[in-house]
Amino acid sequence: MNERERIIAEFDKSRERMRAVVARTDSRQTIYPRWTMKEALDHISGWDDAVILILKALINGVSEDMPSVRGINLYNEETVATRQALSYEHSLREWEASREAMKKLIREVPDEKMTAVFPFPWGGGGNVAEMLAIFYEHEREHAEEIHGILEKGG
Repeated sequence: MNERERIIAEFDKSRERMRAVVARTDSRQTIYPRWTMKEALDHISGWDDAVILILKALINGVSEDMPSVRGINLYNEETVATRQALSYEHSLREWEASREAMKKLIREVPDEKMTAVFPFPWGGGGNVAEMLAIFYEHEREHAEEIHGILEKGG
């Protein structure tokens, strides 16, 4: 298995874990103090969208002004707020579609750009694999947290 396939497999594993959690919740069920399950999915979709922008910029050799440079908390609030009017079903479809779009782009990043180190819009830096690990681990962490909340009767 090459690096791209390994990364995509990690995204698939984190998504499967999250799907298992989604199947156990009601769309309006409060998961976090201020978020329902729908809003948690909107949050993950928002970060998938950010990764899509970064990957497109890398593929096209351009610099992208990322919304997350204004701060991660502000980005989280905005990405959830912009999806507030969407139905749960629409959010669910978007959550799935954004991941597929991201995986397609992972396959398209030129080899030389996969290993090049670049600054991350939110601070720090690394190569594509290191950046992507942040996001499959991010979804996995949410899945584990929500699983724990559900196990406690939340």
